[in-house]
Amino acid sequence: MRSLDQRQRAVPISTRAGLGPRATLRRNAAAAFAIVAAFACAGCSVSYPLFGKDDDIPTGSIARSDAAAPQPAPADKVSRAPLAPIEGAAPAAAPSAAPSAYAAPQPGAAAPASPSTLTPDDWSYARGALGLAMGAEAANASVPWANPDSGAYGSFTASSAPVIENGATCRPFAASHSAGGREQRLEGTACRTAAGHWEAVSIRTSGGRAS
Repeated sequence: MRSLDQRQRAVPISTRAGLGPRATLRRNAAAAFAIVAAFACAGCSVSYPLFGKDDDIPTGSIARSDAAAPQPAPADKVSRAPLAPIEGAAPAAAPSAAPSAYAAPQPGAAAPASPSTLTPDDWSYARGALGLAMGAEAANASVPWANPDSGAYGSFTASSAPVIENGATCRPFAASHSAGGREQRLEGTACRTAAGHWEAVSIRTSGGRAS
């Protein structure tokens, strides 16, 4: 007959059998929770692209509208900047500021005026009267002038209708000039400049040479 100690050693100890139905249920629930937690954590690391493959939109940036974006200049837009001169080419000459009435005289044309009979100070007053007389529609319209500083005075009168000379509109005139107690009778030709002003291109004493 076996002793009590021998019987106890002979009985195998089963841990699984000693757990019971409740322990097994709790163990299965813990395993299921661990599996669900693992899937939840794995789902947090999955990312899906929201934009195209080539889109690159940095965080916090605002796309600029087409209206605000600078528009390139049309390809056929004409530039107003002057072109660079050709290397080795001579610079272009500036256009002459002289009016057409003072162009180089043609053969047989009257020589430019050098009115020695009227001083430059007299001409500052006489020029306005010359322009009025030459611009008058009717001939023989006398326009007077006077220089209060020197006391000289005179008048201009268109002798005939305007004519074309050397490409300019010209008109003959008769004039008088009184200075220092001496009176002179003058005649000459005035031409209209490109700016529209009348200038004497020849003047002489009546019956004398042109000056």
